[in-house]
Amino acid sequence: MVSKVTAAVIILSATLFSIPVYAETIEPAPPQAAAGDQATPAKLDLLPADHVAKPDDVDVENFNLKYLTGYLVDTGRIIAAPVRWESSDWLKLGLVLGGTGALFFIDDEVKDFAQDNQHSVGRGIASFGNTIGEPLNAVPALTAFYLYGYLADDSKARRVSLLAMESFAISGVAMSTIKTLAKRHRPKTGHRSVEWDGPEWNSDNFSFGSGHTSSAFSLATVFADEYKDNPYVPPVAYGLATLVGLSRIYSNEHWASDAFFGAALGYFTSKAILSFHKEDKSKSANRLSIMPEVGSQMTGLTVKYDF
Repeated sequence: MVSKVTAAVIILSATLFSIPVYAETIEPAPPQAAAGDQATPAKLDLLPADHVAKPDDVDVENFNLKYLTGYLVDTGRIIAAPVRWESSDWLKLGLVLGGTGALFFIDDEVKDFAQDNQHSVGRGIASFGNTIGEPLNAVPALTAFYLYGYLADDSKARRVSLLAMESFAISGVAMSTIKTLAKRHRPKTGHRSVEWDGPEWNSDNFSFGSGHTSSAFSLATVFADEYKDNPYVPPVAYGLATLVGLSRIYSNEHWASDAFFGAALGYFTSKAILSFHKEDKSKSANRLSIMPEVGSQMTGLTVKYDF
């Protein structure tokens, strides 16, 4: 039994940490122009087109009414997204549901293993994980980061804090809804993992899924994506989020399947939000463009560098 559960814990840890890797999609290659096209040469922009923000994107650099109403717009986009899904998207959903379902079968064993191996060091680490994963702690932290961006005129910090706050809020509402509909008993109640009450209007039994883990992964995904050029940010962000999920299991607050599902919900919610608001690099970086010019007087190139 110990070897089985040990393997399950290792697999769960690796899966939580590697969700961002296996969930990435391969971007399609840009369409090639037909050989016979003789259209007027267009401006050669050295920044990919997919980095240019959509005209209808909400303001994600300033906290204002347009930003707040964007919560509703983006929630609607997420709800309607399945009608535009490709086979790879349905595969991801299947992997999440399949992984969650597989963990259902060993939830009790993982819980017993965690509780049979309690140590003071482990409890200390779990306490730290529970603290950084506490949703109530995220709001002042993100507010402080936004204020820094405002006072220091750092548009990147403002953008990241507002995207993180939106992802945090939308995933939080989604998770709260699922918790209310599922009403699964927490492991600390002493009940087995198969105890589900279904929709009830009371404040008990909110085990499925893990709100702490969902919040942690929603924030980690935004920071990891926006600061992916820094080699330390993604592993640290996802490592801390994984610690939150494992801490919830070790503290007997959640089943393993709760943590896994919460991680997936937080991750994919943030990925959706990020895809809606691709950064316009022209606002934060120098922009180089080359314009071919052909005329009766001259033939050449115009090089433009915007500061």
